[in-house]
Amino acid sequence: MSKALKIDLHTHPVSALKNQMGIKGIGDINKDVAAEIVKAVKNAGMNGIAITEKNNFNHGWVACLQIMDLFKSERIIILPGIEIDLNNLQLLQLYIPNIYRKRLPFFKEKEWFWILTHPGLDGPMDMNIIKDLRIDAVEGKSLKGEFSLASQVSRERNIPIIQASDSNTLAEIGSYYLEL
Repeated sequence: MSKALKIDLHTHPVSALKNQMGIKGIGDINKDVAAEIVKAVKNAGMNGIAITEKNNFNHGWVACLQIMDLFKSERIIILPGIEIDLNNLQLLQLYIPNIYRKRLPFFKEKEWFWILTHPGLDGPMDMNIIKDLRIDAVEGKSLKGEFSLASQVSRERNIPIIQASDSNTLAEIGSYYLEL
């Protein structure tokens, strides 16, 4: 039987490093930044993360490219993504590279995977807002709490409930994660 992979699909490591490493833009995401992220993933006992910076896909994309290029030997799964604010909701949009689409059935061979995060955190949620949205999973628990609306969304959409850290520091990575 193969070993389960531990992946945290909701992290903000570039934001966590901004002040500490002087990151102002994508040009500042270098080998040192990538090394700090890899170290945090390994220290957390994770096999991988999705880098989902708020409203900024480029930071996650560049960090992922740096890690994949400079730290191949670490064999860490790195998924670039973004956390998007939409009508008082937050959604994660993850890019799933072909190699992971084929090897990890959870992603159902989708190039883009959408996760509704912390439903109901900011108050009651109008379920009509999400009726036309493509959502592949819903976050049921993170460092921000447990989200009872996740069960309803999961049932109505027939999608899985996940746990993810929503980490804003490197030490929080892996606090909650998905096993694949």
